[in-house]
Amino acid sequence: MKEFCRERIGEGVAPHGIFAELSAGLDAIGKGFEGKGGTRYFTSDLIVSGRNMKRALEILRPQFPRAEKGRGLVVLGTVKGDVHDIGKMIFSVTLESNGFSCIDLGVDVDRDVFADAVALQKPAILSLSALLSTTLPAMGEVIGELERRGLRGGVKVIVGGHAVTEEFARGIGADAWGKDALDGLKKCLAFVGVKR
Repeated sequence: MKEFCRERIGEGVAPHGIFAELSAGLDAIGKGFEGKGGTRYFTSDLIVSGRNMKRALEILRPQFPRAEKGRGLVVLGTVKGDVHDIGKMIFSVTLESNGFSCIDLGVDVDRDVFADAVALQKPAILSLSALLSTTLPAMGEVIGELERRGLRGGVKVIVGGHAVTEEFARGIGADAWGKDALDGLKKCLAFVGVKR
């Protein structure tokens, strides 16, 4: 993985382009794991591919051009019941390279932890991630908890991940859905008044 990243960097491929190539491979493994692809993959394949992607992130993170800080704070996390973090990590790197500050709450994050972070940190944006369809209801629970505490009006909520659709995002009252890291970035920039 490290050799692949260094080779593509040497060829002049932008970091987002390398992410796209690696993500296509992860998608193929995910489909194979679900029995939808031509090749059958197993849990061990998912684990190895996840580790490889994290190694790639270590190499690619310094390659992103940095915008000046000051575009706002984003709190990110993967919702309760879901321990996948690759997409969230890619999104965090993308946001940071475009001037946002990020606080990553990690994976398997309870709705109260999200709400506490919004109350304490007062972010401009809250980003919720889910890969598993079984964990989608947790996103709605987070938004409900923000509303219950009177915090919803002060933060924009963007949702994303393999299992999330635009229709679902609208249904739970999210402000936006990011189909991938670059689409999510575009919407976060719009939230803070930056046209792209």
